[in-house]
Amino acid sequence: MNELSEEWLAEKLAAYEKWADEVKPEDLKPLPFEAMGDIAKWINQFDHVNEAMAEAIGDALSRGFTWSQIGDLLGVSEQSARDKYSSYIPAQIPSWNQEPQPGVSRGQ
Repeated sequence: MNELSEEWLAEKLAAYEKWADEVKPEDLKPLPFEAMGDIAKWINQFDHVNEAMAEAIGDALSRGFTWSQIGDLLGVSEQSARDKYSSYIPAQIPSWNQEPQPGVSRGQ
């Protein structure tokens, strides 16, 4: 950890300790933890959707589509699409992680 991070952490800890010393129990509100359960369920669904999306993207790349075209479809830049999904693409197929070279076809 660098000094700036340690300093920031120390400031945050001091602020939390100050709050904990000053807070009155009657001012605390119980939290509806069922909402956290709902978030956890959606996170699990999101992970499955991400895996399915990565598989579909890998298939599209193997059929000759480019990261630029995929980014356009997703509504993000080519680099954003590549950054988010290239780690999901099987490493044993390195061409999936690269744009096709001019004059080279990936097949259909």
